[in-house]
Amino acid sequence: MELNKIINYGEKFGDVTVILERERTSELIYSNRKVLRFVDGEEVSLGVRISKGRKFGYSSTTDLNNWKEAVLSAAKIMKVSKEMEVNIPLTTPKKTTKVSGVYSPEVSSITPSKLFAFGEELVGAVHNEFNVPNASVSTAIQETSFANSNGVYLTHKESEFSSSIEVSNSKVNAYDFHTSHNMFNPSKVGRSASNLLKSKIGAKKITHFKGDVLFDYFAVSDLMESVIIPAVLASNVQSKRSRFVGKLGEKIFSDAISIYDNGVLAKGLFSSPFDGEGERRQKTTVFEKGVLKNFLYDNFSAKKDGVKSTGDSGGIDILPNVAPTNFVIKKSRISKEDMISEIREGLLVRDLIGTHLINKITGDCSVGVEDVFYVKNGEIKYPVKQAMISFNLFEALSKVRFVGNKHRQEGNVVSPPILFEDVQVIG
Repeated sequence: MELNKIINYGEKFGDVTVILERERTSELIYSNRKVLRFVDGEEVSLGVRISKGRKFGYSSTTDLNNWKEAVLSAAKIMKVSKEMEVNIPLTTPKKTTKVSGVYSPEVSSITPSKLFAFGEELVGAVHNEFNVPNASVSTAIQETSFANSNGVYLTHKESEFSSSIEVSNSKVNAYDFHTSHNMFNPSKVGRSASNLLKSKIGAKKITHFKGDVLFDYFAVSDLMESVIIPAVLASNVQSKRSRFVGKLGEKIFSDAISIYDNGVLAKGLFSSPFDGEGERRQKTTVFEKGVLKNFLYDNFSAKKDGVKSTGDSGGIDILPNVAPTNFVIKKSRISKEDMISEIREGLLVRDLIGTHLINKITGDCSVGVEDVFYVKNGEIKYPVKQAMISFNLFEALSKVRFVGNKHRQEGNVVSPPILFEDVQVIG
C-alpha cells in the first residue's frame, strides 16, 4: 500500500504519521496430548496520527480500503482534543542501525506439516507418566512500514518461533515456554517442563526464617517489569509516579547492578531499527554500577525535558507512550551453581505470584513464590510447598550478593539470576 497517498491526503489537516503492520501467524494447539486446533491467517493494521501544534488525533483500521475514513476520524479527534503541554514532535529523517538476528527465512518457510512435526517433538519429550493439559507451537512473520510528513519512510521485517507446554500429574504441575526470532528445538522446552515437574514432587512446608534468596530469570523479570521499568520511564518520572524523581546521577543500587535498554540488541526479542514514532533505536545506559544514568524517552517526553529521544516510543496511538525494548541486566562471571553453593540457608525461586501488588514507589514486596526450592549449606534439599517472601526491592538491589553469568529473555527483560540477602521467608 502507498503510504505517501495517505500522507498527502492527510496533510490538509496537519502533520501525518502512519504505521502499517502485517502479521502472518500459524499456531498448532494441543490439549491432553492431542491436536485441538490449527490456526493460520494474516492480520493487517493501519494506524494514523494527525497532529497540529499541541493537539493530535489517532485512528486505526484493519480494512485498508477504509484508510480515508481513518484519516478523517483522526482529524476529527484532533480538532476536539485537549492541548498537550508542548507541541507534538515529528521525527525527522536519520540513518537507522541495522539489527541482526531478528528475521529467519527458515522460520518463514515452516509449513503446516513441519509445524505439526515440531508439535509432536514438543509433546513427545514429556515423560509418559505425565499429563499434557496444554501445549502449542507457533510462527509469526511481521512486516512494519512507517511514514510521516517529514519524509521519513522506514520498513522492518521480523520472524518469531515459539513453543509452550504445561505438564502435570495428580498433585503438581509445571510450565515452560521459549520464544525466539530463530529456530530452536521445541523438545528442549518439553524436557525442561517435564524435569521441572519431577523436581517439584515431594514438596515440603517450611518454617519462617530470614536468609538468602536466589531469584532465577522469571522471578527477576517479574520484579523488573513490575517495579524498575515503570520507574525509569520518563513519562512516569514527569508525572511524579516514580521512585526516581530527582535522583538522576545518584547511587541507587549495588555496584553489581548495571542495566541498559538496547533496542538494537542482536537477536533481541524487541529489537528493531526504529521505534513507534520512527525514531532511531539505540542502546541507553540506565544504571551503571548502581548509579542512575538515564531515563527512557519518546519524542514527546524528551521535548518536555529538553533532551533527545532514546528511541523508546511504544507507538503513535497515545502521548506520551514510552516503552522499553530489551532491558538488559549486565551479567557477571559466577554461575548459578556457584551462587547456590554460597547460600547457608535460603531459597531458589523460579517464579513469583502477585508482583502486580508490589508498591512501586516504596518497593515493599510481599509475594508468593512458585517453583521454589529450599537450600541449606550450599545444597538444594527439597521443593517447597506454599511459601511467601517479604522484602524491599530497592534495598535488596542496593546490597545484591551476586549476579549470575547466563542471560535469558522471554519478554522485555534480559536477565541472569540474582542472589539477594536478608529476605524474610514466610512458611
